[in-house]
Amino acid sequence: MSAAVIGGDWQDAARYTRLLPGDRRCFAWEWLRRAPTYAEAWAGAGDPAPFGLLRLEDPVRDALSARPLWNRGVDSAVLRAVVEPGPARDRLDLRRFAPLASHVADAAGEHVLLSDGLRSIRLDVVCGSLVNGPAMPSWRIDGLRSAGLQLHALRQLAALARHGRFARSLHPPQRRAHRWIAMLRVHDAIAAGATHREIVAGLFGIDVSAPGWRITAGPWRLRVQHLAATARAALARGPVAWLGCDED
Repeated sequence: MSAAVIGGDWQDAARYTRLLPGDRRCFAWEWLRRAPTYAEAWAGAGDPAPFGLLRLEDPVRDALSARPLWNRGVDSAVLRAVVEPGPARDRLDLRRFAPLASHVADAAGEHVLLSDGLRSIRLDVVCGSLVNGPAMPSWRIDGLRSAGLQLHALRQLAALARHGRFARSLHPPQRRAHRWIAMLRVHDAIAAGATHREIVAGLFGIDVSAPGWRITAGPWRLRVQHLAATARAALARGPVAWLGCDED
């Protein structure tokens, strides 16, 4: 499956701007699904672990429709919990969030994702069950730098449980979202066979019809070259670079 098919029409700006509120998991998936090695693994029902996933997700599905479950090896913000009966006021009932909830169970426990595609919270239940009904989670926060990410995820979950929706104040847009989206568009344009001249016109609305366009549109041409280089680097980074930190 070609990257051009995966990315869709690079000239359709709306397909990309809807990613603006997305978190780092959203952008990690957008890059992973464009990776040729991932497409090969999906086609051959390969192992999800090398990609930091608990299960393979169809690369045709964009961030708004896909529900990739990243493992703790790449995602430092995953919460871990031991689940007990506990008092009713402290129980978490996943049934309240059925439209947002996905899960995978394996020998290590339950792996839960709460996501609307743009914003997400990940939980690992290492003892007990949240899937079988309301229960009280006791949280295991670990690490030093990772602890900050996990505590923030816990605040996000507490707000979701309290209000029944993701709190925008706790899921702010990424600082570099506009730049990341421009990188995605340039990547998809090149994958679709577009020239830098066509990308300058399509991305920035610059007139490139004159013979001397390389000079008159020089700054935009250089910007496309830079975006193309950073897009190649982003594709090669892998999900750990997106999910293992809270800045870029």
